[in-house]
Amino acid sequence: MTYEEALTYLESTSSFGIKPGLDRIKALMTALDHPEEAYKIVHVAGTNGKGSVTTYISYALFTSGLRVGRFTSPHLESYTERIQINDAQISEAAFGELIGKIKSAVDTCVAKGIEAPTQFEILTAAALLFFKEQGVDYAVVEVGLGGLLDSTNVVKPVVSVITNVTLDHQAYCGDTVEDIARHKGGIIKEGVPVITAAQDAPLRIIEDIAKDKQAPLYVFNKKFGVDSRSAVTGGQMITVSADNAAPAMLFTTMPGIHQAVNLSCALQAVRLLMINESAISEETMREGFARATWAGRFEIKRALNRQFIFDGAHNAAGAEAFNMTYQELYQDKPKTIVLAILKDKDEAGIIKEVVRSNDTVITVAAPTPRTETPEQLVTVVRQTVPSVVAQTADSVGDALELALKNTKNGDTIVVCGSLYILGEARSWLQNHMGH
Repeated sequence: MTYEEALTYLESTSSFGIKPGLDRIKALMTALDHPEEAYKIVHVAGTNGKGSVTTYISYALFTSGLRVGRFTSPHLESYTERIQINDAQISEAAFGELIGKIKSAVDTCVAKGIEAPTQFEILTAAALLFFKEQGVDYAVVEVGLGGLLDSTNVVKPVVSVITNVTLDHQAYCGDTVEDIARHKGGIIKEGVPVITAAQDAPLRIIEDIAKDKQAPLYVFNKKFGVDSRSAVTGGQMITVSADNAAPAMLFTTMPGIHQAVNLSCALQAVRLLMINESAISEETMREGFARATWAGRFEIKRALNRQFIFDGAHNAAGAEAFNMTYQELYQDKPKTIVLAILKDKDEAGIIKEVVRSNDTVITVAAPTPRTETPEQLVTVVRQTVPSVVAQTADSVGDALELALKNTKNGDTIVVCGSLYILGEARSWLQNHMGH
């Protein structure tokens, strides 16, 4: 298959939608001769921060000289971002070839009367097979949605991480944080250590599941925690302390208190791997953390005499993290916001965190049927932040042109509310910087 053919095939499978359950992925793994058993796996779930934690852990491992596969979602610009070896994403040619192999396995399964897999299941199978072909030592695998019934839950990890638990994806995981915690806790395996930054009711559920599965549990602010953090040029310095180790001074380019929590969870995970993995040292791990970058997570780009900030902020907790980070770095500096939000999200909750009355908001549609219309979004923005200036635009590009025209040198332009619009925003900026 060519890359184009692979995209056409994936598009054709997206009509199956999201169907939780493990039967289809298990059948695929069997048809592919269980690639997921060929290497060690770290499995990462959580409402927010799982992509960052996945990235931190994989950087620490490959900086230590190990070969590491990384599977994340969604992508910003290309499907190839989802499957990486060390810090390089799969090539388009290799991706096409890989999806071709998965399609053959799918055809075999369907011929046996097994239900056709979803697009995410096909991508999960593709990643797990590619990691085997590439001879990785470790794969760091991010859960797509929930945990319990997510297709990645076909893996047997050596360490599991559940970053945090807040309301998101209620349609698939239940309407309360307790229901959602049960879904996330579904990745906990018999005897496999688990690390979490969950709190309150969700934590109690995770504690119960871990106890039931006899899985050693490492809880943020109990077994390990952040002692101090300070914003420095290009990122932040964090001191993390743990029960049974000397405090670690860590640098990360990613700003914000939420990244300090994510980094401390990653540190705890890597330290558990170090017990049986001589390749990793405190030095190589720290260097890996310092090199880690994760696009679209409070990503700051200085260009066109403006400061651009790209951030997902795609649910209330993510929006709160954005707000805290923005306040810490820029206080109440007015900003122009290009905003898209999906209909199934807490729109007012996100807007309340992200938008201030002295900001300017331009609403756009995200490239997915789940998007809220720009017109409706403008109405919600005006209701939520009464004195704000808000208008719609036909596309992300148009919104950015408008933002550029109505701002002056040194101003801040933020693109947020949905990961789906960040790809378009980043390529728009790339094109303008090239001119």
